[in-house]
Amino acid sequence: MSGNVSRVVWETDWQPPPISALNFDSSNETLCKVAGAWKAQSLSVLQEGQELITTQFVLPYLESILPANQGPSDPWTLLYWYDNYIMMDRTSDGMPLEGSLLAKLNVFPMESCVDDICKNLDWVGDPDVSGRGMIITYYFAAGLVTVYFCALTLSSLGIIRQRHAPKSRSSLLLSAFEASVNGFLDATLIFAASMLAAACFRLSQAFLQDNGEGRGHWMLYASIGSIYMSTFSIFPPLVLQSILQDLRRNWLRILVWAIIVIFMIANEVLFEIFLQTYVKRYVESYAEDNLSDGLEVFWYWMCNPFTLLEKGILPILHLAQAILVLNAICYVAYIGWKRKSRDIQGWPRLRAFWEKVHRYIRTMNAAFCCLLMWTMIGLFHAYRDIVNGAAGEENQNSNWTFGQVLAVATWIPVAVEFLTVLKYGPEQGLSKKLSPKFTVVSATESSLGGEKEAQYARVADEHSDF
Repeated sequence: MSGNVSRVVWETDWQPPPISALNFDSSNETLCKVAGAWKAQSLSVLQEGQELITTQFVLPYLESILPANQGPSDPWTLLYWYDNYIMMDRTSDGMPLEGSLLAKLNVFPMESCVDDICKNLDWVGDPDVSGRGMIITYYFAAGLVTVYFCALTLSSLGIIRQRHAPKSRSSLLLSAFEASVNGFLDATLIFAASMLAAACFRLSQAFLQDNGEGRGHWMLYASIGSIYMSTFSIFPPLVLQSILQDLRRNWLRILVWAIIVIFMIANEVLFEIFLQTYVKRYVESYAEDNLSDGLEVFWYWMCNPFTLLEKGILPILHLAQAILVLNAICYVAYIGWKRKSRDIQGWPRLRAFWEKVHRYIRTMNAAFCCLLMWTMIGLFHAYRDIVNGAAGEENQNSNWTFGQVLAVATWIPVAVEFLTVLKYGPEQGLSKKLSPKFTVVSATESSLGGEKEAQYARVADEHSDF
Protein backbone atom coordinates (compact mmCIF):
# COMPACT_ATOMS: atom_id res chain seq x y z
CA MET A 1 0.00 0.00 0.00
CA SER A 2 1.22 3.51 -0.74
CA GLY A 3 0.08 7.09 -0.30
CA ASN A 4 0.29 10.02 -2.73
CA VAL A 5 0.08 13.61 -1.47
CA SER A 6 1.28 16.54 -3.57
CA ARG A 7 3.29 14.20 -5.81
CA VAL A 8 5.18 12.80 -2.77
CA VAL A 9 4.90 9.02 -2.74
CA TRP A 10 5.78 6.79 0.20
CA GLU A 11 5.03 3.26 1.26
CA THR A 12 2.79 2.97 4.30
CA ASP A 13 3.21 -0.81 4.70
CA TRP A 14 7.05 -0.89 4.69
CA GLN A 15 8.54 -2.16 7.92
CA PRO A 16 12.19 -1.30 8.78
CA PRO A 17 14.32 -4.27 9.85
CA PRO A 18 15.44 -4.61 13.49
CA ILE A 19 18.65 -2.88 14.60
CA SER A 20 20.45 -6.23 14.79
CA ALA A 21 19.84 -6.80 11.08
CA LEU A 22 21.21 -3.44 9.96
CA ASN A 23 24.64 -3.15 8.37
CA PHE A 24 27.16 -1.50 10.67
CA ASP A 25 30.30 -3.04 9.21
CA SER A 26 33.39 -1.02 10.17
CA SER A 27 35.35 -2.49 7.24
CA ASN A 28 32.88 -1.10 4.71
CA GLU A 29 34.59 2.01 3.30
CA THR A 30 31.46 3.22 1.50
CA LEU A 31 29.46 3.03 4.71
CA CYS A 32 32.17 4.86 6.64
CA LYS A 33 32.25 7.70 4.11
CA VAL A 34 28.52 8.40 4.38
CA ALA A 35 28.45 7.78 8.14
CA GLY A 36 31.36 10.18 8.66
CA ALA A 37 29.68 12.82 6.50
CA TRP A 38 26.41 12.46 8.45
CA LYS A 39 28.15 12.71 11.83
CA ALA A 40 30.19 15.74 10.78
CA GLN A 41 27.04 17.43 9.54
CA SER A 42 25.21 16.60 12.78
CA LEU A 43 28.00 18.33 14.72
CA SER A 44 27.73 21.36 12.44
CA VAL A 45 23.95 21.47 12.86
CA LEU A 46 24.22 21.43 16.64
CA GLN A 47 27.01 24.01 16.46
CA GLU A 48 24.76 26.43 14.58
CA GLY A 49 21.73 25.77 16.78
CA GLN A 50 19.72 24.15 13.97
CA GLU A 51 17.42 21.14 14.12
CA LEU A 52 17.53 19.35 10.73
CA ILE A 53 20.22 17.76 8.57
CA THR A 54 19.76 18.02 4.82
CA THR A 55 18.68 14.91 2.95
CA GLN A 56 21.99 14.59 1.07
CA PHE A 57 23.56 13.35 4.30
CA VAL A 58 20.61 11.38 5.73
CA LEU A 59 19.57 9.26 2.75
CA PRO A 60 23.01 7.81 1.83
CA TYR A 61 23.58 6.78 5.46
CA LEU A 62 20.19 5.07 5.81
CA GLU A 63 20.48 3.36 2.43
CA SER A 64 23.93 2.01 3.36
CA ILE A 65 22.84 0.40 6.64
CA LEU A 66 19.80 -1.33 5.19
CA PRO A 67 20.30 -4.97 4.08
CA ALA A 68 20.12 -5.63 0.35
CA ASN A 69 16.59 -5.65 -1.11
CA GLN A 70 15.01 -4.64 2.22
CA GLY A 71 14.69 -0.92 1.66
CA PRO A 72 11.61 0.97 0.50
CA SER A 73 11.09 1.78 -3.13
CA ASP A 74 11.17 5.56 -2.60
CA PRO A 75 13.35 7.97 -0.59
CA TRP A 76 10.39 9.69 1.06
CA THR A 77 9.64 6.63 3.13
CA LEU A 78 13.19 6.64 4.46
CA LEU A 79 12.91 10.31 5.36
CA TYR A 80 9.59 9.66 7.08
CA TRP A 81 11.21 6.83 9.05
CA TYR A 82 14.11 9.09 10.00
CA ASP A 83 12.10 12.15 11.02
CA ASN A 84 9.12 10.50 12.68
CA TYR A 85 10.68 7.43 14.28
CA ILE A 86 14.49 7.50 14.52
CA MET A 87 14.74 11.15 15.62
CA MET A 88 11.98 10.66 18.18
CA ASP A 89 14.15 8.36 20.31
CA ARG A 90 15.63 11.23 22.30
CA THR A 91 15.63 12.33 25.90
CA SER A 92 14.10 15.57 27.09
CA ASP A 93 17.41 17.36 26.58
CA GLY A 94 17.66 16.11 22.98
CA MET A 95 20.21 13.32 23.43
CA PRO A 96 19.74 9.83 21.88
CA LEU A 97 18.12 7.19 24.08
CA GLU A 98 20.47 4.40 25.09
CA GLY A 99 20.06 1.35 22.85
CA SER A 100 18.08 3.23 20.20
CA LEU A 101 18.88 3.31 16.49
CA LEU A 102 19.68 7.03 16.79
CA ALA A 103 22.31 6.21 19.41
CA LYS A 104 23.76 3.54 17.11
CA LEU A 105 23.86 5.98 14.18
CA ASN A 106 25.85 8.39 16.36
CA VAL A 107 28.19 5.89 18.01
CA PHE A 108 29.17 3.90 14.90
CA PRO A 109 31.06 6.68 13.06
CA MET A 110 32.66 7.81 16.33
CA GLU A 111 34.05 4.33 16.90
CA SER A 112 34.82 3.19 13.36
CA CYS A 113 34.95 6.17 10.97
CA VAL A 114 36.79 8.97 12.77
CA ASP A 115 38.98 9.72 9.75
CA ASP A 116 35.92 10.21 7.58
CA ILE A 117 34.35 12.54 10.13
CA CYS A 118 37.51 14.65 10.18
CA LYS A 119 37.51 14.94 6.40
CA ASN A 120 33.93 16.26 6.45
CA LEU A 121 34.23 18.87 9.20
CA ASP A 122 34.93 21.63 6.64
CA TRP A 123 38.14 22.43 8.50
CA VAL A 124 39.79 25.40 6.79
CA GLY A 125 43.02 25.70 8.80
CA ASP A 126 45.05 28.87 9.16
CA PRO A 127 47.02 29.73 5.99
CA ASP A 128 48.30 32.98 7.57
CA VAL A 129 50.49 30.85 9.85
CA SER A 130 50.68 27.46 8.12
CA GLY A 131 50.52 28.34 4.42
CA ARG A 132 53.24 27.27 2.00
CA GLY A 133 54.58 30.80 1.80
CA MET A 134 54.92 31.04 5.57
CA ILE A 135 56.66 27.66 5.82
CA ILE A 136 59.12 28.83 3.15
CA THR A 137 59.64 32.03 5.14
CA TYR A 138 60.37 30.12 8.35
CA TYR A 139 62.87 27.82 6.70
CA PHE A 140 64.50 30.66 4.78
CA ALA A 141 64.94 32.73 7.93
CA ALA A 142 66.27 29.78 9.92
CA GLY A 143 68.64 28.79 7.11
CA LEU A 144 70.02 32.33 6.74
CA VAL A 145 70.49 32.67 10.48
CA THR A 146 72.33 29.35 10.62
CA VAL A 147 74.66 30.39 7.80
CA TYR A 148 75.36 33.73 9.45
CA PHE A 149 75.92 32.00 12.78
CA CYS A 150 78.53 29.67 11.29
CA ALA A 151 80.25 32.50 9.39
CA LEU A 152 80.39 34.84 12.38
CA THR A 153 81.63 32.04 14.64
CA LEU A 154 84.50 31.38 12.22
CA SER A 155 85.17 35.11 12.16
CA SER A 156 85.38 35.35 15.94
CA LEU A 157 87.76 32.38 16.08
CA GLY A 158 89.98 33.95 13.42
CA ILE A 159 90.44 30.67 11.55
CA ILE A 160 89.72 32.01 8.06
CA ARG A 161 91.88 35.12 8.29
CA GLN A 162 94.80 33.22 9.75
CA ARG A 163 94.89 30.84 6.79
CA HIS A 164 93.83 33.08 3.91
CA ALA A 165 94.96 36.42 2.51
CA PRO A 166 92.73 39.49 3.11
CA LYS A 167 91.76 39.63 -0.58
CA SER A 168 91.07 35.93 -0.94
CA ARG A 169 87.58 34.69 -1.76
CA SER A 170 87.14 33.18 1.68
CA SER A 171 88.06 36.44 3.42
CA LEU A 172 85.84 38.51 1.14
CA LEU A 173 82.94 36.12 1.72
CA LEU A 174 83.44 36.37 5.47
CA SER A 175 83.58 40.18 5.22
CA ALA A 176 80.27 40.15 3.35
CA PHE A 177 78.63 38.30 6.24
CA GLU A 178 80.13 40.68 8.80
CA ALA A 179 79.16 43.83 6.90
CA SER A 180 75.56 42.78 6.18
CA VAL A 181 74.66 41.29 9.54
CA ASN A 182 73.29 44.56 10.98
CA GLY A 183 70.66 44.83 8.28
CA PHE A 184 69.77 41.17 8.69
CA LEU A 185 69.42 41.55 12.46
CA ASP A 186 67.08 44.51 12.04
CA ALA A 187 65.00 42.56 9.48
CA THR A 188 64.63 39.59 11.86
CA LEU A 189 63.63 41.92 14.69
CA ILE A 190 60.91 43.54 12.59
CA PHE A 191 59.74 40.10 11.46
CA ALA A 192 59.55 38.86 15.06
CA ALA A 193 57.70 41.96 16.27
CA SER A 194 55.21 41.62 13.40
CA MET A 195 54.61 37.93 14.10
CA LEU A 196 54.07 38.59 17.80
CA ALA A 197 51.69 41.49 17.12
CA ALA A 198 49.66 39.32 14.71
CA ALA A 199 49.62 36.49 17.26
CA CYS A 200 48.40 38.88 19.95
CA PHE A 201 45.52 39.93 17.68
CA ARG A 202 44.65 36.29 16.92
CA LEU A 203 44.79 35.25 20.57
CA SER A 204 42.65 38.24 21.53
CA GLN A 205 40.05 37.01 19.05
CA ALA A 206 40.13 33.59 20.69
CA PHE A 207 39.84 35.17 24.13
CA LEU A 208 36.82 37.25 23.07
CA GLN A 209 35.18 34.20 21.49
CA ASP A 210 35.76 32.29 24.70
CA ASN A 211 33.89 35.01 26.60
CA GLY A 212 30.96 35.05 24.19
CA GLU A 213 31.93 38.27 22.39
CA GLY A 214 33.02 36.65 19.13
CA ARG A 215 32.09 33.75 16.89
CA GLY A 216 34.03 31.37 14.70
CA HIS A 217 35.57 27.93 14.43
CA TRP A 218 39.04 26.45 14.55
CA MET A 219 40.42 28.99 17.02
CA LEU A 220 42.29 26.22 18.83
CA TYR A 221 44.49 25.44 15.85
CA ALA A 222 44.90 29.12 15.00
CA SER A 223 45.89 29.91 18.58
CA ILE A 224 48.38 27.05 18.81
CA GLY A 225 50.02 27.99 15.52
CA SER A 226 50.11 31.68 16.36
CA ILE A 227 51.74 31.37 19.79
CA TYR A 228 54.15 28.68 18.64
CA MET A 229 55.46 30.28 15.45
CA SER A 230 55.53 33.78 16.91
CA THR A 231 57.77 32.42 19.66
CA PHE A 232 59.89 30.75 16.99
CA SER A 233 60.32 34.11 15.24
CA ILE A 234 62.20 35.51 18.25
CA PHE A 235 65.07 33.03 17.91
CA PRO A 236 66.56 34.27 14.60
CA PRO A 237 67.34 37.74 16.03
CA LEU A 238 68.37 36.22 19.35
CA VAL A 239 70.93 33.95 17.65
CA LEU A 240 72.38 36.90 15.75
CA GLN A 241 72.35 39.11 18.83
CA SER A 242 74.15 36.46 20.86
CA ILE A 243 76.90 35.75 18.33
CA LEU A 244 77.72 39.40 17.61
CA GLN A 245 80.46 40.59 19.92
CA ASP A 246 80.98 44.29 19.10
CA LEU A 247 77.55 45.41 17.99
CA ARG A 248 76.92 49.08 18.63
CA ARG A 249 73.96 50.01 20.75
CA ASN A 250 70.94 51.25 18.83
CA TRP A 251 68.05 52.79 20.80
CA LEU A 252 65.55 51.75 18.16
CA ARG A 253 66.78 48.17 18.32
CA ILE A 254 66.46 48.21 22.10
CA LEU A 255 62.91 49.54 21.73
CA VAL A 256 61.98 46.72 19.33
CA TRP A 257 63.39 44.15 21.75
CA ALA A 258 61.28 45.69 24.54
CA ILE A 259 58.19 45.46 22.33
CA ILE A 260 59.01 41.82 21.57
CA VAL A 261 59.26 40.97 25.28
CA ILE A 262 55.96 42.73 26.04
CA PHE A 263 54.13 40.95 23.22
CA MET A 264 55.62 37.60 24.22
CA ILE A 265 54.33 37.95 27.80
CA ALA A 266 50.91 39.14 26.64
CA ASN A 267 50.61 36.27 24.15
CA GLU A 268 51.51 33.66 26.73
CA VAL A 269 48.95 35.01 29.20
CA LEU A 270 46.20 35.07 26.56
CA PHE A 271 47.09 31.60 25.30
CA GLU A 272 47.15 29.98 28.74
CA ILE A 273 43.84 31.57 29.69
CA PHE A 274 42.26 30.44 26.43
CA LEU A 275 43.72 26.93 26.48
CA GLN A 276 42.97 26.20 30.12
CA THR A 277 39.50 27.72 30.42
CA TYR A 278 38.13 27.09 26.93
CA VAL A 279 39.37 23.54 26.48
CA LYS A 280 38.56 22.49 30.03
CA ARG A 281 35.05 23.86 29.91
CA TYR A 282 34.15 22.45 26.50
CA VAL A 283 35.78 19.11 27.15
CA GLU A 284 33.68 18.80 30.30
CA SER A 285 30.55 19.82 28.39
CA TYR A 286 31.44 17.30 25.68
CA ALA A 287 31.69 14.58 28.32
CA GLU A 288 28.18 15.54 29.43
CA ASP A 289 26.99 15.24 25.80
CA ASN A 290 26.40 18.97 25.51
CA LEU A 291 27.74 19.67 22.04
CA SER A 292 27.50 23.47 22.16
CA ASP A 293 30.89 23.66 20.44
CA GLY A 294 31.15 20.14 19.13
CA LEU A 295 33.16 20.92 16.01
CA GLU A 296 36.04 22.46 17.94
CA VAL A 297 36.09 19.84 20.67
CA PHE A 298 35.79 16.91 18.29
CA TRP A 299 38.63 18.25 16.14
CA TYR A 300 40.83 18.78 19.20
CA TRP A 301 40.42 15.25 20.53
CA MET A 302 39.86 13.19 17.39
CA CYS A 303 41.51 14.91 14.40
CA ASN A 304 44.28 16.85 16.08
CA PRO A 305 47.59 14.92 16.60
CA PHE A 306 47.09 15.12 20.35
CA THR A 307 50.18 13.13 21.35
CA LEU A 308 52.49 15.31 19.25
CA LEU A 309 50.83 18.41 20.67
CA GLU A 310 51.04 17.36 24.31
CA LYS A 311 54.49 15.74 24.22
CA GLY A 312 56.20 17.79 21.51
CA ILE A 313 54.68 21.14 20.58
CA LEU A 314 53.68 22.46 24.02
CA PRO A 315 56.78 21.28 25.97
CA ILE A 316 59.11 22.78 23.35
CA LEU A 317 57.05 25.97 23.40
CA HIS A 318 57.45 26.28 27.16
CA LEU A 319 61.18 25.49 26.92
CA ALA A 320 61.61 28.18 24.26
CA GLN A 321 59.77 30.73 26.38
CA ALA A 322 61.93 29.85 29.38
CA ILE A 323 65.11 30.31 27.31
CA LEU A 324 63.90 33.69 26.08
CA VAL A 325 63.10 34.85 29.61
CA LEU A 326 66.49 33.59 30.84
CA ASN A 327 68.27 35.51 28.08
CA ALA A 328 66.39 38.68 28.98
CA ILE A 329 67.27 38.32 32.67
CA CYS A 330 70.93 37.61 31.88
CA TYR A 331 71.15 40.65 29.62
CA VAL A 332 69.68 42.99 32.23
CA ALA A 333 72.00 41.54 34.90
CA TYR A 334 75.00 41.88 32.58
CA ILE A 335 74.25 45.53 31.79
CA GLY A 336 73.84 46.30 35.50
CA TRP A 337 77.06 44.52 36.41
CA LYS A 338 79.00 46.18 33.59
CA ARG A 339 77.95 49.66 34.63
CA LYS A 340 78.62 48.96 38.28
CA SER A 341 82.04 47.43 37.66
CA ARG A 342 83.26 50.67 36.08
CA ASP A 343 82.75 52.55 39.34
CA ILE A 344 84.01 49.96 41.83
CA GLN A 345 87.61 49.13 42.57
CA GLY A 346 88.70 45.53 42.97
CA TRP A 347 86.89 44.10 39.92
CA PRO A 348 89.75 43.93 37.40
CA ARG A 349 90.40 40.20 37.80
CA LEU A 350 86.74 39.26 37.54
CA ARG A 351 86.30 41.57 34.58
CA ALA A 352 89.40 40.16 32.89
CA PHE A 353 88.06 36.64 33.42
CA TRP A 354 84.68 37.63 31.98
CA GLU A 355 86.33 39.17 28.93
CA LYS A 356 87.94 35.80 28.23
CA VAL A 357 84.92 33.57 28.69
CA HIS A 358 81.93 35.70 27.68
CA ARG A 359 82.62 35.12 23.97
CA TYR A 360 82.34 31.35 24.43
CA ILE A 361 79.26 31.65 26.63
CA ARG A 362 77.50 33.76 24.02
CA THR A 363 78.52 31.37 21.27
CA MET A 364 77.17 28.38 23.22
CA ASN A 365 73.93 30.26 23.90
CA ALA A 366 73.59 31.10 20.21
CA ALA A 367 74.27 27.47 19.25
CA PHE A 368 71.62 26.17 21.66
CA CYS A 369 69.09 28.76 20.45
CA CYS A 370 69.85 27.79 16.85
CA LEU A 371 69.24 24.11 17.64
CA LEU A 372 66.00 24.95 19.44
CA MET A 373 64.92 27.10 16.50
CA TRP A 374 65.29 24.18 14.09
CA THR A 375 63.54 21.84 16.52
CA MET A 376 60.55 24.18 16.69
CA ILE A 377 60.15 24.53 12.95
CA GLY A 378 60.62 20.79 12.43
CA LEU A 379 57.92 19.91 14.98
CA PHE A 380 55.50 22.47 13.60
CA HIS A 381 56.02 21.25 10.04
CA ALA A 382 55.28 17.67 11.16
CA TYR A 383 52.24 18.85 13.14
CA ARG A 384 50.95 20.82 10.15
CA ASP A 385 51.39 17.87 7.75
CA ILE A 386 49.51 15.49 10.05
CA VAL A 387 46.64 17.94 10.42
CA ASN A 388 46.54 18.50 6.66
CA GLY A 389 46.36 14.75 6.10
CA ALA A 390 43.36 14.49 8.40
CA ALA A 391 41.49 17.41 6.81
CA GLY A 392 39.13 17.27 3.87
CA GLU A 393 38.69 19.19 0.63
CA GLU A 394 37.83 22.47 2.37
CA ASN A 395 41.29 22.61 3.89
CA GLN A 396 43.01 25.92 3.11
CA ASN A 397 45.92 25.38 5.47
CA SER A 398 48.47 25.12 2.65
CA ASN A 399 47.08 27.87 0.42
CA TRP A 400 49.11 30.84 -0.72
CA THR A 401 47.77 34.24 0.32
CA PHE A 402 48.83 37.77 -0.53
CA GLY A 403 50.36 38.29 2.91
CA GLN A 404 52.52 35.20 2.51
CA VAL A 405 54.11 36.63 -0.63
CA LEU A 406 55.02 39.75 1.34
CA ALA A 407 56.43 37.61 4.14
CA VAL A 408 58.76 35.80 1.75
CA ALA A 409 59.77 39.14 0.22
CA THR A 410 60.92 40.33 3.66
CA TRP A 411 64.29 38.66 3.19
CA ILE A 412 65.02 39.94 -0.33
CA PRO A 413 66.70 43.18 0.90
CA VAL A 414 68.96 41.09 3.14
CA ALA A 415 70.10 38.99 0.18
CA VAL A 416 70.58 42.11 -1.95
CA GLU A 417 72.75 43.76 0.70
CA PHE A 418 74.85 40.64 1.14
CA LEU A 419 75.43 40.26 -2.59
CA THR A 420 76.25 43.96 -2.95
CA VAL A 421 78.87 43.81 -0.20
CA LEU A 422 80.21 40.56 -1.61
CA LYS A 423 80.64 42.06 -5.09
CA TYR A 424 82.01 45.50 -4.22
CA GLY A 425 83.64 44.86 -0.84
CA PRO A 426 82.52 46.18 2.58
CA GLU A 427 83.56 49.81 2.14
CA GLN A 428 82.16 50.36 -1.34
CA GLY A 429 79.17 48.06 -0.83
CA LEU A 430 78.03 49.81 2.36
CA SER A 431 78.79 53.25 0.89
CA LYS A 432 76.17 52.58 -1.80
CA LYS A 433 73.53 52.61 0.96
CA LEU A 434 74.60 56.05 2.24
CA SER A 435 74.13 59.58 1.00
CA PRO A 436 76.84 60.79 -1.40
CA LYS A 437 77.92 63.19 1.37
CA PHE A 438 79.25 60.28 3.44
CA THR A 439 81.57 57.37 2.89
CA VAL A 440 82.51 54.18 4.75
CA VAL A 441 86.04 53.84 6.11
CA SER A 442 87.43 50.73 7.75
CA ALA A 443 88.09 51.20 11.47
CA THR A 444 91.33 49.23 11.20
CA GLU A 445 92.90 51.28 8.42
CA SER A 446 96.21 52.81 9.42
CA SER A 447 95.15 56.16 7.99
CA LEU A 448 92.95 56.71 11.01
CA GLY A 449 95.97 57.27 13.20
CA GLY A 450 96.62 55.93 16.65
CA GLU A 451 94.54 58.55 18.47
CA LYS A 452 91.49 57.98 16.28
CA GLU A 453 91.87 54.21 16.58
CA ALA A 454 91.95 54.50 20.36
CA GLN A 455 88.94 56.81 20.31
CA TYR A 456 87.02 54.34 18.12
CA ALA A 457 87.96 51.49 20.45
CA ARG A 458 86.56 53.39 23.45
CA VAL A 459 83.32 54.18 21.64
CA ALA A 460 82.94 50.58 20.45
CA ASP A 461 83.48 49.31 24.00
CA GLU A 462 80.86 51.68 25.43
CA HIS A 463 78.25 50.81 22.78
CA SER A 464 78.77 47.09 22.31
CA ASP A 465 75.78 45.87 24.31
CA PHE A 466 73.22 46.08 21.54
